[in-house]
Order: sequence, then structure tokens, then C-alpha cells
Amino acid sequence: MDQVSLSEFKKQFPIFKDVPDSEFLYRNGKWFISLKATKQLAYQHKNKELIKFISGVEGKQK
Repeated sequence: MDQVSLSEFKKQFPIFKDVPDSEFLYRNGKWFISLKATKQLAYQHKNKELIKFISGVEGKQK
């Protein structure tokens, strides 16, 4: 599998266009975003279920 550049990935999935490049990690042929970026997207798109899930994950990390 050829590695897709981050800029190409962002073109394919415009939802990620405002996420800073530093919040991405490439591992095992896949792009991942940080918890911080996931939280940003959840609030930006008002996804209540994702916000609730993130709050639970953050509570377990502390």
C-alpha cells in the first residue's frame, strides 16, 4: 500500500482541512488524529455523542 501524503489525505477528506498537521500521526498505512483534534472536530460539528465519548476518555486519562 502506497503512503498517501497528508495534504492528499486532507483533500480526500475535507472535514480535516482545519486540523493542524501536527495533530496527525501516520502508522501502519493509516492516518490518525489526536484526541485534541477529535475534540475540536466534535465541537465544530456539534456531535453530542462524540463529545460525550471524548469526555469519558479524558476522565479516564487523568
